[in-house]
Amino acid sequence: MAGRKKKDTKVLVARNTAIGFITGIAILIFGFGTYVSTGLSEPEIGAEGDYREVEQPKPRRKGAPIEVVEFFSYTCIHCKNFDPLIEEWAAEQGDNVRFSRTPAMFSPIQTMLGRTYLTLLENDALEQNHMRIFRAIHDAGRQFLTPEMVADYVDGRGISKEDFLKAFNSPQMRRATADAERDVRNFRIAATPSLLVGGQYVVGMTSGGQQRALKVAEYLIDKIRSEEAPPSSAE
Repeated sequence: MAGRKKKDTKVLVARNTAIGFITGIAILIFGFGTYVSTGLSEPEIGAEGDYREVEQPKPRRKGAPIEVVEFFSYTCIHCKNFDPLIEEWAAEQGDNVRFSRTPAMFSPIQTMLGRTYLTLLENDALEQNHMRIFRAIHDAGRQFLTPEMVADYVDGRGISKEDFLKAFNSPQMRRATADAERDVRNFRIAATPSLLVGGQYVVGMTSGGQQRALKVAEYLIDKIRSEEAPPSSAE
């Protein structure tokens, strides 16, 4: 009888120990989930790794709108996903910020599609085609291997096939493409999407995702503004 009672006691102790262990693990998991979900785990905006300074920054006029440039590629699925976020963000900035895009061209296909973007932009046909091209590539699996294939796709959407090809092959578009390639080299853009803020800072997406990148851009805009503000006079 005593042996049975001793055995029951051991079972009870083991069971309580197991329950306590499981409860402890559950508390730790819940606590970690709360820590992450509330954003307490994220480093402060502007922390090391959020951005890098440009070695040879673009000169800018004090008080002018701060330019934010997105380096993107139509072949980049992350750029497609980022597009509605950056559009909404840019619309909220008002006159304080001027947003634009520069195509990043790391391959012949990206160069062709980059010039496509520049051609549509120059001919006021971008709004009708910009997201269509993203969706055609990433949602429908469509391939654009030549300018003629692009021309067929955009024909009648703000520009004719003939006008697109004429503009695409113009000296003006060749120069615009060369300028974009130069900016990619000068600012050492290695991935898309990337943001250039005020010609001084490059923000990538690796340190905390796209939403954080936009917060970092806002931090840098405020930083540039504060550095340009005249010193307050002593009372």
